[in-house]
Amino acid sequence: MGRFLLSLAMCGALSGFAQASLPNVIVILADDLGYADVGFHEVVADGVHTPNLDRLAESGVVFRNAYAASPVCSNSRLAFSTGRYPQRWGAYFYGQGGLPTTEQTIAEMMREAGYRTMKIGKNHLNRGAKEDPMKHGFDHWLGFTNHSWDFNLLSEKDVEAYEKKEAGSIAKAKMAPIGPLTRDNGEPASFENTNTTEVFGRESVSFIKTESEKPFYLQLEFNAVHTPLTRAPNEQLRKKYGIPDHPFDRDAKVWPYPYWDPVAQPEYNEWYDQTCHLGIPDPYGRKIYLAHLELMDSVVGQVMDTLKEEGLDEKTLVFFSSDNGGSDQSYANNGPVNAYKYCLMDGGIKVPMVVRWPRKFKAKTIDAVVTHRDIFASLSEITGVAPRKPLDGESLIPLIKGDVISLHDEEAMFWDSGKKRQNWVVREGDWKLVYREESYDYQAYELDENGLVKSALRTVPLATGLQLYNMDADPGELNNLSTSHPERVEEMKALYEKWRVQMADPVRGKKATIIQVKL
Repeated sequence: MGRFLLSLAMCGALSGFAQASLPNVIVILADDLGYADVGFHEVVADGVHTPNLDRLAESGVVFRNAYAASPVCSNSRLAFSTGRYPQRWGAYFYGQGGLPTTEQTIAEMMREAGYRTMKIGKNHLNRGAKEDPMKHGFDHWLGFTNHSWDFNLLSEKDVEAYEKKEAGSIAKAKMAPIGPLTRDNGEPASFENTNTTEVFGRESVSFIKTESEKPFYLQLEFNAVHTPLTRAPNEQLRKKYGIPDHPFDRDAKVWPYPYWDPVAQPEYNEWYDQTCHLGIPDPYGRKIYLAHLELMDSVVGQVMDTLKEEGLDEKTLVFFSSDNGGSDQSYANNGPVNAYKYCLMDGGIKVPMVVRWPRKFKAKTIDAVVTHRDIFASLSEITGVAPRKPLDGESLIPLIKGDVISLHDEEAMFWDSGKKRQNWVVREGDWKLVYREESYDYQAYELDENGLVKSALRTVPLATGLQLYNMDADPGELNNLSTSHPERVEEMKALYEKWRVQMADPVRGKKATIIQVKL
């Protein structure tokens, strides 16, 4: 961190990029995307179709060892937005920390640099005093603040249908609300016969086309491919993937599964467990996931095509990644990467990541370890606006330009899910030290020869205690070297303890919603 801030200060907080015309910037985040679920990786899962993400990667910089700051959505997004460890203010896991007023966001920095700004999509930040996107430095926003949202039920009429069936049912459905999205200062935005992915795409294209002398900063955060994945996003993709039709009839006496009917099934959490926690494995779950992934990819293509049509392609930096690792509960595929979302094995935190800026960056693949926290520092260097607080990331620019071959060898990196979970990680070079206090079993789905999810899930246990892995020689985290390298274990454990005393204790976010997670 100090290296970046020092270099910025030495050049008077004004980089070579900032001296020329500033680029437009688009940040795109998928939600719970599997590591093997993009076509530009070396290992690609069967059935994955992402031609537009592949096109982005072919002309961009692909990072093979990119990491989210957390294995869960909210805390990862907090780190991305601030460029800092959210543990500094007590945000370790769901419902903790929130976004304090004392923390600066990327959007605030970009607006200070003269950008017009907009956020579209998911805004899950554990509540907090600064949760509202209009307090983040965004001029406009459209989306939702919960951890998930129904992809298709986006109308006020859907809310009325639930309330008609049972008064107070929507208040009961805190886990995956339905109904209108929110625009700017709380104005509801109701949509019919569409889905969130298409809405977010249309809104992004409209924002890009808005004429202005200012450059723009767009933060596009999809809820694809997060649960609940109860049906295909549209009819075309339903037919393509051979997914059974599950139309939603607001006036039906009973809403059959996979929809939640508050009269037929009074316990909402029971339904949520069935649909979003593999309580009832959906034979078509993987196909529904792939359909949502393909739609998201096509929307990314629409955004890229719009840049070309508007003559902005060469002038725009595009960043793409996922908020955390793929989730087994949404039928993601992490390929050879160990485990899934929620844990700190690489399956929970290793993510796809691409940065593209044709005017400045040559297409290449980089193997050095990077994190989402590095994006804030990178944009700070590009705009020439210094951060208000020391960052926990480094600018990617020297790495992309080839001036350095690594970013994070001088300082270790840390992950910590807090006291309740007791799962933390230290990464120093190729070495990764993992500590898990309690046993952890996740449910692995398996596919038959037709690509359908088998009814029987496979339970996969993950080890407890201290574990040491050499990630260069053993990227799948299969060979625990803790007994053969006790000195290194103690050294890295000491690094964690030194880091941890600099962080705050876990703090529950203001009005935090405690998410029930079945592991």
